[in-house]
Amino acid sequence: MYTLLKRIITEKDLHRQIRLLEQLLHQPQITAKELAHQIQTTERTVFSDLQIIKEQLPKNWQIKTDSSGIALLRKKDALTNDLWDAFLPHSLSVQLMKALLFQPNLAIKPFLNATGVSFETLKRHTKKINTQLLDYHLQIKLTATNAKIVGLESNIRIFYHRLLVPFTHNNYFFSDYAVHEVHYFQFLKQIQKAQIQAETEEIFGVCWFFINTIRNKTRCLLPEFSFKEDALFQLYAPYLKALYQKEGVYLQGNELFFAFFCFLESWNYNNQFGPQLEQVFVHNYHDLTVRTQQFVLQWSQDFQLPALADTHLAENLMLLLLKYNESPDLADKFEADYQQSPPQKATFATLQEDNLRLLQQDFAETKENKPVYLLHLIMLLQQQAFFSLEQKTRTVYFLFQSEPAWKAFLEQELKDYLGKRIALKTIEVTDLPHLKANHKDLIVSNFPLDQSDLPIFYISTFPTKNELRQLAELTFETYL
Repeated sequence: MYTLLKRIITEKDLHRQIRLLEQLLHQPQITAKELAHQIQTTERTVFSDLQIIKEQLPKNWQIKTDSSGIALLRKKDALTNDLWDAFLPHSLSVQLMKALLFQPNLAIKPFLNATGVSFETLKRHTKKINTQLLDYHLQIKLTATNAKIVGLESNIRIFYHRLLVPFTHNNYFFSDYAVHEVHYFQFLKQIQKAQIQAETEEIFGVCWFFINTIRNKTRCLLPEFSFKEDALFQLYAPYLKALYQKEGVYLQGNELFFAFFCFLESWNYNNQFGPQLEQVFVHNYHDLTVRTQQFVLQWSQDFQLPALADTHLAENLMLLLLKYNESPDLADKFEADYQQSPPQKATFATLQEDNLRLLQQDFAETKENKPVYLLHLIMLLQQQAFFSLEQKTRTVYFLFQSEPAWKAFLEQELKDYLGKRIALKTIEVTDLPHLKANHKDLIVSNFPLDQSDLPIFYISTFPTKNELRQLAELTFETYL
């Protein structure tokens, strides 16, 4: 959940304590031995860290230790954000990255005075941070007078988005989160009223809205780049302009297109599009729609699964390629985290050549050499569609923020893993107050939730085997 955050925490002891705290947040109870194994330390160190954590816990939080294990308890109204308010300020590296988001040319003397460290200490920690920033083609340039992030502005924004998504909802980096959140949800309601809505990852989109707003206000603008003002862009441009104007930001040119692309990236697969948006697809993206439908029809014949043509696969592939065609350069950057080959069943190995043929179709705006990650995402969507044909039935609510293709694939994997008697239902945070849930139901999430009448089981963005085993144990009673 906090993978990138943990990578930039350069203080060894604090890094370990944050990992320990994360384990306690995710599990109702755990033994010292299990904790030591999870964070790769000794039981003695665990108890020492627990004592330090206890002394710093905010109001309404406590750690309870008994013969059954260790539990992190909170009163009903306690917020997860309070934990990060208490612990993250102790990390010099986190404070530096937070400051650089809002002050791109950071004055060093006031920062050193505020944090109480020497320039040499800051220099040492900056060197460690720079090692982690290499993956994003960024570096912090530090002098005796100022600090700034050196690299493309688009890379800077992508880095901060990956870093801050888990904290957007929890309000740590954005103290007035709720005020600005309202603007984004008003935007979603407006496009729904216009019947051009798409189901989106809401926190994913809100975080992009915040970052684009902050960087524009600090005059950290994107360099000029070419983009096409196609039908989809023109459809949403007026609504996006109005959204950002509520924050005092007047988007135009490439900044407007970047905001549009960020919004498009938040669209989920297995989507339900508004009627007017469907018409735009029919009239303006007809060739792309027909090609993906033909490919899915051929696959359904090859596998003798006519029902495959009735799944969302054709729409999903169309959406994937549409996102890519809008800006291949931005798509490559946005999807850089997903270069690793996904889990693949042997049955689907034969589809690789078909997938290559799909990407070799004459899409004028795509690059001649298609990036490998597109093949990976296509494979995820194919497997999800094939597995969806199995009959499933119980309710585990899936509240998850990640790359949409990975989310769709993982959702299907969890459905299969939990069995036919489990109904896995994807929801968003705004659905929580309206759930008509059974007392035996469960929420599975990869980001902290402050209030819920249902028990919550936390998993990583890329779930571990141990997490999956624990989740299965929680659902055993469904069977015998």
